[in-house]
Amino acid sequence: MIHRLDLGAVELPATHPRAADGRCPIFGYAIIHADGVLVVDTGTAAGHPVIDELYRPTVTPLVEALHGVGIDERDVTAIANTHLHFDHCGQNDALPNTPVWVTEAELTAAEQPYYTVPEWAAVAPARLRVAADGVAPAPGVRLLHTPGHTPGHQSVVVDTAQGSIVLAGQACYTCAEYAAGHVAPGDLHDDAWAEAARDSLARLRAFDPIQVVFSHDPATYHRPG
Repeated sequence: MIHRLDLGAVELPATHPRAADGRCPIFGYAIIHADGVLVVDTGTAAGHPVIDELYRPTVTPLVEALHGVGIDERDVTAIANTHLHFDHCGQNDALPNTPVWVTEAELTAAEQPYYTVPEWAAVAPARLRVAADGVAPAPGVRLLHTPGHTPGHQSVVVDTAQGSIVLAGQACYTCAEYAAGHVAPGDLHDDAWAEAARDSLARLRAFDPIQVVFSHDPATYHRPG
């Protein structure tokens, strides 16, 4: 079973490619598996002066969001960050002893200035699990490298008896873009990542998933028929 976690929202500044959207919702996900719960992304946190000024976040505490869908935080076996932008890793420390899966390329990207909030993106060595492409952090769950939005972005595939469910993260931004097989240029790490982003989206679509969910779009893609 997969639960969507409503982790708050941010106000997009005028310089953002999607500023016309106004508020941007932030979703994480909780995957219940045979050994416990895998949390995918932890949203933003409050109290950072630059983020508060630029993005005016509203924050739902991660533990509160888990309780809201009937999950005890003590049952969480791991966190997987699709990437390390501030609105995806901000509450990793809400579960301070929980392993965190992230790609090596993303760890490297997060070292660059202005990429993220460094203290939110930092993962203590004892918690860090470097995610190889296709690794299974939980039974029936795989992490796939899907670069484009960021150099080390990863998406999640959950295998079910009915077919695959994809947690796309920001491999594309909206459900409509996924259905069209389109990655908006404004969502790329930079223009050099356009081909990688298209390949990543094509890789996810090749699973012919029964459902696809996203980090910032409340809509869910359902396979036709």
